[in-house]
Amino acid sequence: MIGKADKQMSFSDYWLLGKISEVSYYHRLRTWVFNNLNEEMFQPLFSYYGRESISPVYTFTAMLIQFEKGYSDREMEEESRFDDRIKYALTAPRDFDGIDAVTLCDHRKRLFNSEIGKEIFIKTISQAKEVGLFNKDNLHIIDSFMIWGSCARQDTYTMIYQGIKMVLRFMKFYEMEDASKKILKRTDYEENIKKPKIAWENEKEKAKLLEELVKDALLLVENIKTKKDIKDDLKKAIELLERVALQDVEITNDGHVKMIEGTAKDRIISVVDDEMRHGRKTSSKLSDGYKAEIITGGEKGSVVVGIEVDGANIADGEHMSDLIEQSRRNGVDIDKLYGDCAYSDFEEIEKRKEEGTDFCIRVPEATNPSGGFSKEEFKIDLEKGTVECPNGHIKQFDTEKTQKHEQVTVKFRAEECNDCPLKDQCTKSKKGRTINIHPYEKEIQEQREYQKTDEFKEDYAKRPNVERNISELTRHGGRKGRYRGKLKIRWQMIMVAINNNIKVIMKHISKISNRQIKKGEVCPKTA
Repeated sequence: MIGKADKQMSFSDYWLLGKISEVSYYHRLRTWVFNNLNEEMFQPLFSYYGRESISPVYTFTAMLIQFEKGYSDREMEEESRFDDRIKYALTAPRDFDGIDAVTLCDHRKRLFNSEIGKEIFIKTISQAKEVGLFNKDNLHIIDSFMIWGSCARQDTYTMIYQGIKMVLRFMKFYEMEDASKKILKRTDYEENIKKPKIAWENEKEKAKLLEELVKDALLLVENIKTKKDIKDDLKKAIELLERVALQDVEITNDGHVKMIEGTAKDRIISVVDDEMRHGRKTSSKLSDGYKAEIITGGEKGSVVVGIEVDGANIADGEHMSDLIEQSRRNGVDIDKLYGDCAYSDFEEIEKRKEEGTDFCIRVPEATNPSGGFSKEEFKIDLEKGTVECPNGHIKQFDTEKTQKHEQVTVKFRAEECNDCPLKDQCTKSKKGRTINIHPYEKEIQEQREYQKTDEFKEDYAKRPNVERNISELTRHGGRKGRYRGKLKIRWQMIMVAINNNIKVIMKHISKISNRQIKKGEVCPKTA
């Protein structure tokens, strides 16, 4: 049963008035919560009967404070009991007993599977529009950042071993364990270890262990698949086990198992959180976990208006279309969108331009990994359908394909390239140089020319505003995942975005109030 917040002030509460700065996070959060949150918003999460809980207004606000300050549930429990500033921000009285960690965990679990966080997020966007944050200085920017996973990356041996143990635990719960254990070769799956102890510097022992684990995993999977009415959680566990058992190995014709070179596509890196992925933001920055993509808007692009979360291996720009649509659903029409090279998706750009959205997106410069002539050194005539190399050789291509936005590959003959005096500056391939004509080659060429102008440079200089936003988000709860799974991480990022938007809104209201006080005008109503 839902609990009610105690709004009755005591003498000790009056003592706090004026002692907590009006420009502090605590005062601004309290003001926003007092005017915008109530128990009725959270009623769908609770029954109408039973023992009364702590008010979800308190717990939701406490979760915002956790992201702002980095508190764990235990730390939040202590702070909510003894720190007057926290009680003040919660809108709770000074004699409030605090929120225990178990209650925080319970209320958070309810919120994970609800749309309440999303609804409050949309509410903050509407408020940002109402207080005037979307004006002539409105700036929409799209970018991404990495979220570190809450679980450690596991090697192949650990994942298979732990995957088998996980399946056996499910089977024990459903009283199916004994029959399946008889088919397994190894007998150490009940031991409290992460992976078997062997001489890891010995390649033969490693190969033997890998074969035993893979074969045990596949036997277990095959055995369960023959059974009827498999429970959903067990089914998911065996699917995960089968995938981790096979993603890094090859089974030869004679039945032996060996590790393959390279990395499997969309490789799972942990059975504890199987939605985590290994990715990189740049060639030097590696990250295991998730990636968030955001669109910001409003004054200097300070308000988060759309957010998506995916595995860390997803390419930047993957969710550009989804984010534009989400921003529209959230009540924000994007007249112009700024982004870096990752968002130079001209198919999407052309589609959105027809809908009235302009773009300021940088196109990456043409490069040659071998250090020779780049594609820009070749003269591409899209009207005539010719490509001329730096030494004057000309090749024809089908202009009908480029007009239909189809990619065209132009190959210079090996004989021409091998006898060319400029070959060492062009290609190391013995088969000759290849030039790929992009489906949107014309638009790319035009954009590269435009990027050289002062007009573009001045306009594009607005894009780095998003870096300030990302810094704010990652410093206050957005850098490290607190939970496991894409659903929960997305909820975390929505909460981080809500907290960010509240701070931006309240700061803007405070700025307007100060301006109006100086002019002798009436202060505006708070959000």
